[in-house]
Amino acid sequence: MGEHVISALAIMIGVISAWIGTMWAANRVCAAGRAYRKTATLYATMPDGWSSWFLGGFSGLAVGAGWFRAAGAWIVWMAAGLGLIALGLRLFWRA
Repeated sequence: MGEHVISALAIMIGVISAWIGTMWAANRVCAAGRAYRKTATLYATMPDGWSSWFLGGFSGLAVGAGWFRAAGAWIVWMAAGLGLIALGLRLFWRA
């Protein structure tokens, strides 16, 4: 009976982990988009020159880095969640 409780807890924590990872990644993608729009607004108002070129490139690089961080964190959270779900199912079928 105790193995069923532990397996249910592992499955529940795995689902919560996957959900947290998805929500966190979505939040980080939205934050990267907001930062890009803010920087793009500054870029549009600047006169032409090296500084405007740098600001435009920096905003693109920042949003790309934000997307990569969000994707990496999402993969880690999902792997942890799927691992816990697999562990919970293994314990459930063993008992």
